[in-house]
Order: sequence, then structure tokens, then C-alpha cells
Amino acid sequence: MVAEYSLCTDAAERERLDAEIWDRFGTSGIAMITDMEGFSVTTRSLGICHFLGMIERARRIVAPAVAANNGLLLKCEADNCYAFFRRAEDALQTGIDLNAAIEELGGGRKGVGSIELAIGIDYGRLLLVGDEDFYGDPVNTASKLGEDLGGGGEILVTNRALDQAESLPGICSDQLVTRISGIDIQYKRFGAA
Repeated sequence: MVAEYSLCTDAAERERLDAEIWDRFGTSGIAMITDMEGFSVTTRSLGICHFLGMIERARRIVAPAVAANNGLLLKCEADNCYAFFRRAEDALQTGIDLNAAIEELGGGRKGVGSIELAIGIDYGRLLLVGDEDFYGDPVNTASKLGEDLGGGGEILVTNRALDQAESLPGICSDQLVTRISGIDIQYKRFGAA
């Protein structure tokens, strides 16, 4: 459908195809993206095989945490994992659970060779393609938070996601605002309670 849309030059037909894509795959929900910290320094000092092993260990932590909190782990690519949730509380709790599991795994160690995740969470209208992938503004924003802004152990959550939460697990920071890739993002930083 996207291939047909991309080749279409008729405005009315493009509008029809757009509506058909959204009717078939459109939903609202929470995008959560995790990113591992320290790729460059760990790879340079300990080697790529060491970092690949870290990625495998991190994935074994992420998958059960997402499932335990009613999420859908869509994919893992390189050192990132992408998950979809219906409820903001579930995504936030997953982030808190991930940080706790990683802390336990590492025995409190930080720095080169230790697993640390930055987590971005956003809410909005998106295209959810089965249990394989998702696309849309909240996916992009969660990616910016997790990959570009977040540091190890940080859970960055947009106001849009927080507005969907009935209760908030953990303790959040003051309101933060950043401009990245031409968009303003209002968010808060969460930590464990």
C-alpha cells in the first residue's frame, strides 16, 4: 500500500490511500524505545564481540519485562528495542523494571562494559503493523528521547504520554523542554521510587 501511495501522483487517490492505510493500521498508543549506552567506548576498549554479547544480554532482559507489563516487543535492531503499549503506566513500569533488572545484573557497576539503557516513551497516533513494527510521530519522538537525549538509567517521558497515565510509578523530575530535529519536545525524567 505504501509503494502504491509513493508512486501515486493524483491528489485524490493519494488521500484515499492515506485513509486506507490509517484505517487498516492506525491506532493510538505508547511507543517505548530503549538504547544501550556506551557503544563507542566499549567497542574501542573491549571489542565489538563484547558489545554484541552485551546486546544479547540486554535483549534477554527487555523481552520479559515488556511482556510482564502488557507490552508488545516489536523488534530489536542493533542496540535498540522497540515496544508498543496501550497504557502509559505499563510502559513506565517497564522502564523502572528494566533499570532494576540491569542494576541487579551489574551489581551496581557502571561504566565501560556495563549494560545501561536510555529509554524514551511517547504517546500518539501511529501505524501499528501487526506485531512487527510501528511508524509515526510518537515512535520518532520516543526514539529522539531514548537515543539522542537519554543517558544510561534514564526514562524520558513526553507530556503526551504522561497525560494518558492514571497513576505514575516512580518519581519524575521537573518539566524539561528541548528542541531536536526541528521539533519541541516537552518531557520529564523518571527514576525509581
